[in-house]
Amino acid sequence: MKRMFEISLFGYRRKQVERYVLSIRNDYEDELSKKKDRMLELNGENRKLRSKLHQYEEMLSKYEEQEKFISKAMVKAEESAQAIMKECYQRVGLEKSRINQEKEKWKTREREIIRQLLAFQKEAYALMESFQSEINYLTSKEISQLHTEEETCHTDEKKKEILNVS
Repeated sequence: MKRMFEISLFGYRRKQVERYVLSIRNDYEDELSKKKDRMLELNGENRKLRSKLHQYEEMLSKYEEQEKFISKAMVKAEESAQAIMKECYQRVGLEKSRINQEKEKWKTREREIIRQLLAFQKEAYALMESFQSEINYLTSKEISQLHTEEETCHTDEKKKEILNVS
């Protein structure tokens, strides 16, 4: 900023120059004071931000540790799940095999029972035929005895008649 000073005998008027320099100095000191205050304010804000940064770095570190822990836990859980599934498949296979063996055993037993039933049925039919033939034999024998007795009775009656007549 240009300013005109009055001229005196040996140059510019000293009081005007000193007042001007003083005013510039006051302006400079005010400006310097404002800058200093702003610098202190920025330093305080910087400290707060550094503190927050430190807190965030600590939290990040904790989160990274937790992430590692969780990752390890998930890997272990996955491995455990796979082991459990493998064991289950093995058990299912064994149980299936045992059930198939049991099924074959029952099929064999069923065939044996059917074979025994058929044999029993044949024996029963043979026995019934045997009884039937024996019944027929006895019936025919009885009938023949009845005829024989009837003939004997008739013959005896005829003999009695003949004896009576004679």
